[in-house]
Amino acid sequence: MKSKTVSILILILFVSCRELPLTVEGKKISTDLLVLPAHEKRHSDFFSESESLMIASDSPEATAAGVEVGKLGGNVVDVTIATSFAISVTRPHSTGLGGGGFLVLYLKEFPEPIAFDFRERAPGAASRNMYQKKPKEDSLFGYRAVGVPGNVAGLVQIHKRYGKLPLKTVIAPAIRLAEQGFPVYPDLRSAIQKSAKDMDEEMKSIFLVNGNAPKVGELLIQKDLAKSLNLIAESGDREFYRGKIALSLITAMRLNGGLVSSRDLNDFRVLEKKTLKSTYRDYTIFTMPPPSSGIHLLTMLSMAETKPLRELYEKDATEYYHFLAEVMRRGYADRAILGGDPQFTNIPVELLLSKKYAEQKISDFDPESASESSSYLKDLNPRAESPQTTHISVMDREGNAVATTQSINFRFGASVVIPGYGIVLNDTMDDFSRAPGEPNVYGLIGAEANSILPKKTPLSSMSPTLVFRGKETVLATGAPGGSYIVNAVLQSLIYNLDFKLTLYESVARGRIHHQFFPDAVFIEKPVNERNVFDGLSVRKHDLRIAPNFAKLFSVKRENGKLFGASDPRGEGATGGF
Repeated sequence: MKSKTVSILILILFVSCRELPLTVEGKKISTDLLVLPAHEKRHSDFFSESESLMIASDSPEATAAGVEVGKLGGNVVDVTIATSFAISVTRPHSTGLGGGGFLVLYLKEFPEPIAFDFRERAPGAASRNMYQKKPKEDSLFGYRAVGVPGNVAGLVQIHKRYGKLPLKTVIAPAIRLAEQGFPVYPDLRSAIQKSAKDMDEEMKSIFLVNGNAPKVGELLIQKDLAKSLNLIAESGDREFYRGKIALSLITAMRLNGGLVSSRDLNDFRVLEKKTLKSTYRDYTIFTMPPPSSGIHLLTMLSMAETKPLRELYEKDATEYYHFLAEVMRRGYADRAILGGDPQFTNIPVELLLSKKYAEQKISDFDPESASESSSYLKDLNPRAESPQTTHISVMDREGNAVATTQSINFRFGASVVIPGYGIVLNDTMDDFSRAPGEPNVYGLIGAEANSILPKKTPLSSMSPTLVFRGKETVLATGAPGGSYIVNAVLQSLIYNLDFKLTLYESVARGRIHHQFFPDAVFIEKPVNERNVFDGLSVRKHDLRIAPNFAKLFSVKRENGKLFGASDPRGEGATGGF
């Protein structure tokens, strides 16, 4: 009897720890195939709906800043810029004024979305072999790891052209967050703990309390960063690239062996580009051109389009995941060999966009056995990207939309700040193929096309994406997560467009990941319905049960409503009105 009572109590406890079926977009959905939310949150904390505006971001405070500016009459550009500056304060380990990014923008007066590249670039004094002596140390930590920052130029210039409200109004929430502080959350505390030993003394004075990471719930106040934000609110990007902030940055570079010069800062240009587009089923997908990996996302979608994916999954889940892994393997092989800055290397964009090329690429798919990546490995350099990035998606009731991914690269970038201004500097130079033959801890592949050259932009997995049905915007999506980004966006699009799942399911569903090298399939536990693990093992895949490091932030427009979904793998939030 006692044993029976204990069993019942355990069962009650197990059931109480699981959420009941959720109601999302008016539908009852099961949580069985979704990842468990992080940090004791509930699935319902990560999605919402509205009518006029919707934001999905990696920070509740940043989402609230965007909503605040939207309610003041700001358009999607004002809202995005406000959210971006705010998230530079609240996620200093992921992004910031000392970083860079990509942005895809659609306004109703545009014939098509346009792309902005304000990613960090190699300094003029950079050289191909600059990290050969100490590749890991010099390319990850300290001033020699810093690329020319682009975030401030990108955000300010895009706002100047397309925003409605004064820049002061748009930056005000970020200034308030820096001056008054915000509660430290688990992910930030963990990042500070992990990076404390690498921080320079000035950074330690900002992020450590008596030599220790602040506790969860304690306020993080960044007075020097507030000073920088006030200067930007008053002068745009002038002080950052040619004024007081620039002077402090260049002085620190000279004193610490860094390469960024006043000329590098003065010469930085935000690049406006034509978006890449491809059809998928009944939709048109718009994404960033190289050096983003959006081109490889489109190739993989074209490979995926050769099979009826929903029917394949319903018939045989194992074959569906086996096919998807082989699509990923081939897409990442292209990325490894061809990926780079189109201003410095020839990237066959038209070929990669070709449906015939995609069909040929996947034509040797064997339903019974995995292929091998090893034949591609010669003459390539293992590379990696940090998952410490951030993404913001915004859409309004008219279909105006923004998808932007921004980063300082590794956790807390180069672990240095601009003296007196509290701006964390990137270590994006590590995204290049930094030293031929020298492997990086994360294991992504890079080739000569991504080698270091002066003023060059490194290859990036960041792939902000907009989806249209006819002439109407349907979806804005993207993710941080380093090498996991492209596959996360790919699977979310398949879940949305093929499986017709709710937006939240498309973000929270378990995923697989294959990045060509290492030659393995990384799988989250919820994928193992219908014994998928055993089936993939029989097909000779090397399986590794592991979390997925990408966090999707998506907004959908459907039937007159806006839906937002923030990835439960993180601590972000959606919001709107």
